[in-house]
Amino acid sequence: MVTAPGPDGPLGDLVLALKELHRSAGKPGVRRISIAIRDRDDLRDTVSHETVGAMLRGSGLPKWVKVECVVRQLADWSVTGLDADQQIRRFHRLWLAADDEPGSPSGPPPAPGSMPAATTPMITNGPPRVRHFTGRTGVLSAIRSALTGSGGSPLSLIGLGGVGKTQLTVEYVHRWAADYDLVWWVPAEQPSQAMAALVALGDQLGLPPAADMRQTLRGVLTALEESALRWLLVYDNADQPSDLGVLMPATGGHVVVTTRNAAWSTAGGSSLPVAVFTREESVVFLREWGVEGSTEDCHAMADQLGDLPLALDQVGAMQTATGIPVREYLRLFAEHFDELLADGRQAGSRTTVTTSVNVAVGRLRAESVAAAQLLELLSFMAPVPVSLALLHRGRDGELSPPLGRALFGTVELERIAAQLGRYGLAQISANGQQLQVHRLVQRVVRDGLPPGQAQQRRLDVHRLLDAADPGSPDDSRTWNQHGEIGPHLIAADTLHAIPHELRQAVLDQIRYLERIGDFGESARLARDAVGAWRSDPALGPEHPFTVRAIRHLANALRALGSYQESHQMIIETLDLLRTSAAYGEEHQDTLATGGVAAFYLRLAGRYNEALDLDRRRVGILRRLYGDHDMRTTLAVTNLGVDLRLVGDAAAALELDTAKGHDEESLLVMARNQAWDLLELGRPGEAVEVQQSRMPRSRRHDDVALAKRAVAVGLRRLGRHQQARAVATEVYRMCQERFGPDHHLTLAAIMTYANTLRVVGDAVGARSLATEAYDRYRRLFGDQNPLTLAAATNLAVVLRALGQWRAAYSMDEVTHEETVRALGAGHPHALVAAMGLATDLAHHHADKDAAALGQATVDGLRRVRGEDHPETLACAVNLARDREPADPEAGRDAVRRLSARLGSDHPEVRAAIAGTRLECDIEPPPT
Repeated sequence: MVTAPGPDGPLGDLVLALKELHRSAGKPGVRRISIAIRDRDDLRDTVSHETVGAMLRGSGLPKWVKVECVVRQLADWSVTGLDADQQIRRFHRLWLAADDEPGSPSGPPPAPGSMPAATTPMITNGPPRVRHFTGRTGVLSAIRSALTGSGGSPLSLIGLGGVGKTQLTVEYVHRWAADYDLVWWVPAEQPSQAMAALVALGDQLGLPPAADMRQTLRGVLTALEESALRWLLVYDNADQPSDLGVLMPATGGHVVVTTRNAAWSTAGGSSLPVAVFTREESVVFLREWGVEGSTEDCHAMADQLGDLPLALDQVGAMQTATGIPVREYLRLFAEHFDELLADGRQAGSRTTVTTSVNVAVGRLRAESVAAAQLLELLSFMAPVPVSLALLHRGRDGELSPPLGRALFGTVELERIAAQLGRYGLAQISANGQQLQVHRLVQRVVRDGLPPGQAQQRRLDVHRLLDAADPGSPDDSRTWNQHGEIGPHLIAADTLHAIPHELRQAVLDQIRYLERIGDFGESARLARDAVGAWRSDPALGPEHPFTVRAIRHLANALRALGSYQESHQMIIETLDLLRTSAAYGEEHQDTLATGGVAAFYLRLAGRYNEALDLDRRRVGILRRLYGDHDMRTTLAVTNLGVDLRLVGDAAAALELDTAKGHDEESLLVMARNQAWDLLELGRPGEAVEVQQSRMPRSRRHDDVALAKRAVAVGLRRLGRHQQARAVATEVYRMCQERFGPDHHLTLAAIMTYANTLRVVGDAVGARSLATEAYDRYRRLFGDQNPLTLAAATNLAVVLRALGQWRAAYSMDEVTHEETVRALGAGHPHALVAAMGLATDLAHHHADKDAAALGQATVDGLRRVRGEDHPETLACAVNLARDREPADPEAGRDAVRRLSARLGSDHPEVRAAIAGTRLECDIEPPPT
């Protein structure tokens, strides 16, 4: 839910309590809350979604009956099982305190369209108002009519570069600012820039970020669509409509697109053409700038410049700065213009801009070489605002003098930056700390440089970015700086920088993009880097830059759900490093890549191969670095995971109980111990170990694994409602943080489904189990052990719903394929066999059921042990199949199960009642 800053005092206490209750209910959308209240017969009123949103923002004190409806609905949805009547009494006290507050606003909150602007400060990142804005009254009115009428959204402002589309939109924003609570500027030339801007909006509004930027983006767009805030999004300098369609809210506010691409006129919504100034507007604009001269001279200048706002603005700035007479400027302009025509150029807006820029650049060079070099430098960077801080950070890059020297002094840097503004060659921010060169000006400057000078200036950009690169992309404190230099790395073609050491910033950028969750852009940049560096004679496929780029690419592809491609990429890289004379088995890059390869092998279900690979790695690391090195410790923990996956949880626990060396290793070992203990049938110890060392304020994947272990442990202890609360929390956290296709999300879905089944919600369990099974099949294939485990669990749910034929059909295939994939003695194969035996018994194949049940019990005794809950559950079922022949065996099996789990455990009560017992498979951490 999008919120603005909340009120203080008793009203603030009420709003804070509402927000806490909203979070406890899983943060449902305001429309969902409103619809749920409307559909209930036991509530005294209805509440519009606008009013719900206003309540959560604290925009006035609503009527008590409205608050009561919202509180009761949210309490019913709360995952912690809140008592609705108790919450009503609590909130009524808070509401009375707010109502008694002197000056407290009474009555329902105002409707979004009538909310006074002063109620909440506008949330905005928009640029300052443009100086010397002139005319355009008709276009501004048309924009307003289109946005408030039935023309549809988005509204596209289409026109040639330099006609002032952006400035027009800025002026609109400032004239109608009172009608908006939120105005957000979205640089849209590249989809990655637009995504980053929208994610920044989510951060500004307090929305929780996800590990996947796409997931964060979906949350931001949904929140805007459901928000009661009056908002406007401006997508500035957009290119292709297809690139931005998924980055726009579908409803709820206003969207303006500025673009040179006429395709937006047929992309939906409405569009307006933006043309050059009228002649009268041009003359008034020049006068606003302070241009001196006769009306005839101003008309002549506007005619020479084609009434193009960008050229007029640049000339106005230059004429004001230099005092050059209008007639003299016209003479210089004519000379340069004729030179361009003599070179074969055709007259047009581009030629006009080129001429006006060349006149200004000539004056700038005569006044300051350093300022001219700064303009040239910026012309090879992205056409976005560049901070003086970024330029200053790049001072150690040994740039060409005198600019290189000027970067060391902040006063001198500010002085030469201001010169660009004086001549109209760059836009300077209000505080003088940012400057931006229009893309048309950039092109003119680049095209006007001799090849050698252009090459030198591009090299200066590479050196600047290399020196400004903060490194350490895993450290969130560096992310703002990485984000600032990112667009310039692409614009300056740093992928091909020479010397190649200057390409390190590209590697850091790839990793930074992965860390902030922009996996798509990380993969795109990494793929470009791998392609460029593999074929570069100076680097090649074995160069450390290429190898690291491949690893980063695999990480991003895995996060995007391309598990097979990323897996193959890592395996091929490992083979290359092992056989390379420059690396070999013991090189640190080979060992690091081996650790990633083992993870992929585990994810693919190739558990024995992963075990062999990790055993070799541990042996090498122990010999090279010793037992106490962090690299060795982490490799040993991965070896424990391998052992658990092949079915030897006891050996895994022995490794995982080794003494940790720091907080990081202790947290990892506690998590692994918990999963080992769960596999060994000791859920009470698992919960105790994990809850005693629960990760906090750390990576979300660690938290998800730890809490899922607690949920599984609580369920196996028979504490089903507590398990449901934790499983729900993990499910929602993974969905919001990782997205639907992440392997941790799939595991959380399966755990949640298993939990819903045992609390009696078999219908909900079937929906979730089917989703998990389908996604596992699509992402990992039909024969992957994770897919087969999901199929086993789905069959359990189908039996709970009485769909015996479907369960039997699924179990027959699943058992056979699990045996083929893992072996008949693997715990997963034995659990699948137990389900199949139940199917056989239901279909009166008693002898087959008993034979399979006996083989399964024998297998579980060997693998799990005599007193493992799965062994005992299977023994109870087998005794039922043989009950007429050996009734005492059934009573003995139930007594032993009761001794292990406790007489009040739901499984024990079910066994006593004669119900056949089920076992499921929790997706194992890999």
